[in-house]
Amino acid sequence: MRRIQLKISDFARVADITRFQADGLLEEVFSSRPLGRKGSGSHRTFTPHELLVFVVAHEIEQKYGVKRSVLAVVGEHLRQALNRPRPASREARLAITFAPPSATYLEPEVPIEEGIVVRLGPLFEKADEYLGVSGPSRDSNRILPLRPVIAAGRRGGSRIR
Repeated sequence: MRRIQLKISDFARVADITRFQADGLLEEVFSSRPLGRKGSGSHRTFTPHELLVFVVAHEIEQKYGVKRSVLAVVGEHLRQALNRPRPASREARLAITFAPPSATYLEPEVPIEEGIVVRLGPLFEKADEYLGVSGPSRDSNRILPLRPVIAAGRRGGSRIR
């Protein structure tokens, strides 16, 4: 089976940000133990698991306004919480606290007392759609920016408008 290798541009496409923004997030949040492996030259390659960790970190930064320096405190905890094998659940959540730093994967019915709670289902879908593991949703054009085209038959070839 062929391993999927992703690049920083893949991370940027999934999050709808520039490569430089994606690289900045990776460097600032995961500086103690960087995501990815050095490839040829200065290129890094990433695994699908690292894509999911990145998508979750980006969501926490964007949706909850958590600064990267604060997010870096739980960066390794995010990686560990999302790395363990478990039954697939679109209802799963991730509970994050910063004092003390922790990230806990929660099954659907587990109550949480404090912290930021991130719904993982939409983030799993975003990563799975990009990887081609699941079908497209209503939002798939945001991930793969395809413009609508009309192909009309003509003598001598076709025309795309």
